[in-house]
Amino acid sequence: MPLPRFDRLAPESRAAILAVARTHFARDGRDGASFNRIIAAAGISKTSAYHYFDGKDDLFAAVAADTAARVLAVLGPWQPVRTADELWDRLADGTARLLEHLRQNPDDRAVLAAAAPAAGTDDPWITALVADGVRIGLIDATPGVELITAATAAVVGVADTWALRRPGEDGALRPLLERLWAVPR
Repeated sequence: MPLPRFDRLAPESRAAILAVARTHFARDGRDGASFNRIIAAAGISKTSAYHYFDGKDDLFAAVAADTAARVLAVLGPWQPVRTADELWDRLADGTARLLEHLRQNPDDRAVLAAAAPAAGTDDPWITALVADGVRIGLIDATPGVELITAATAAVVGVADTWALRRPGEDGALRPLLERLWAVPR
């Protein structure tokens, strides 16, 4: 993650550097992007860049974290539900908002795809969704909540990727989650 000096920059300066880097990483890929070209395009010196980041991987981690925060802001926090129907509606609404954001912001999609976090790693939205599902009795947590949460995150990630490649098609998220969660039919 960025070095402390980066956090001391004005928010607009931080956002501008991350936006330039996001564009480069999305266009050229994580491995193909050039740290030198990114910092030149951002208008910062190499010396300054190394005061802010340990290198390209550190900059990519900062861009990926910023992008994940942007996506979570689109989703907003998970709001507790009372019924299974309410949970499915809330999940469908969140998925639609996320997919629309990613369609309108392809750089975000490319960066998130390149970041490829391990399934179930600290996604507050998925964690709250699963906790709610367990609380209302929709999700069978017999194998353990941590494992169900990780598996749910993996299924949601795969379904989102699938849906992005097929705009306009109805995704298969709900049937996949129903099977995973052992929802009675």
